[in-house]
Amino acid sequence: MKNKQIATIIHWSFTVFLLFYVITGFGITEYRIVQTITFGLIKKPLAFQLHTLLIYPFIILLILHILFSIKQKWWKRRIK
Repeated sequence: MKNKQIATIIHWSFTVFLLFYVITGFGITEYRIVQTITFGLIKKPLAFQLHTLLIYPFIILLILHILFSIKQKWWKRRIK
């Protein structure tokens, strides 16, 4: 896999994780709305569990996202 493909996968994964992290966080505070939107799939206890478990992959993806963004900018400057 090329670096650009890896970076794209990391960036999209980070976006999905961020969206899911926000939804689970919202599911903790406004659980009735999230429960209605997800047709009862995500209830308050499940939202809390998922939100708690997602912090570590979220931090790892955040760091990778930042590193690959910096690497791409640095690499472009170095080539020119």
